[in-house]
Amino acid sequence: MAHGIMGGTLTYVHKGHAAMLAACRKFSRITIGLTSDEYVKKHKIYPSFPYGKRLRMLKKALARNGLLKKCSIGKIDSDTEIADRIVADAIVVSEETAGAAHRINKLRKKHGLPHLKIVCIPLVYGENLQKISCIDIYEGKVDLEGRLKKPLAIQAGTDNPTKLSGTSRALAVVFGKKFSLAGHKEDSRVSHHPFNNETFTGAKNRAHAAWKRAKGECGYSLGIESGLFTLGGAHIDITICCVYDGKEETYGTGMGFVVPDWIARKIRERGSDLSKVMSEFAGVEKIGRKQGALGWFSDGKMHRREQIEAAVKCAFVPRIARARKGVKY
Repeated sequence: MAHGIMGGTLTYVHKGHAAMLAACRKFSRITIGLTSDEYVKKHKIYPSFPYGKRLRMLKKALARNGLLKKCSIGKIDSDTEIADRIVADAIVVSEETAGAAHRINKLRKKHGLPHLKIVCIPLVYGENLQKISCIDIYEGKVDLEGRLKKPLAIQAGTDNPTKLSGTSRALAVVFGKKFSLAGHKEDSRVSHHPFNNETFTGAKNRAHAAWKRAKGECGYSLGIESGLFTLGGAHIDITICCVYDGKEETYGTGMGFVVPDWIARKIRERGSDLSKVMSEFAGVEKIGRKQGALGWFSDGKMHRREQIEAAVKCAFVPRIARARKGVKY
């Protein structure tokens, strides 16, 4: 293809933009629309740099990629300007900006111009398992390659030491040492010991409450809830973790174990929870903040912390698969 187009604000030319520039190497000519300062003031939710500085950084990136000599750059005041009228063959966009390409093609049709081939580049993710963004770079969270520059802040909706211990172990597997964990008790707004799908609701409510407490000043918030699930005629205690990033939730479960029917009946009849029933039965106060019912029933062979750890790890699986494998959920 002879002529390709791309555009953006390009506060920083990060790894995601580098992937888009790499796709431009196939073109003999490239036109880039760089948004004006007026556009930035109107549309961007974070501070950016003046047009002149962004232009200089873009030219340096183009030179590094061997594209500067075949590239022309124009100032644009909208995401369709230039591209809706120029004679060209293709437009390079990210998954996030593909909608603009479709709008451009509709405008081109009105102007009697042929559609542009849309070259859509997958989003590029950083060590935090989130798409590399200029705002995170601006705020000093990650570098241009998506590497964490400071520990990833994570807020858990619990002050239970067993839950926090299991969570910390799980996060160490996912993020290594590059995280900081804070916890505070949050209301699940469900039954003391929920049954079935109510358990997922409780985990979600805790995660959202934790996010609100952190005022969004965290990479993720977590909600952890244990409940009894009726499966195969048995009551199985399973821990659910909800991971929230301010936009979407992902869920994971820990290993489950069968609870005697008579205990499940007491919980349901009294509106109580497993920890209280176990304290009466086993004589261990606040067992949920210690080894848990799993620890008691297994005679110490297992620990509730393991259930928590597995649930938190599994809640990050969709995010890992998307960031590292390109899997769509």
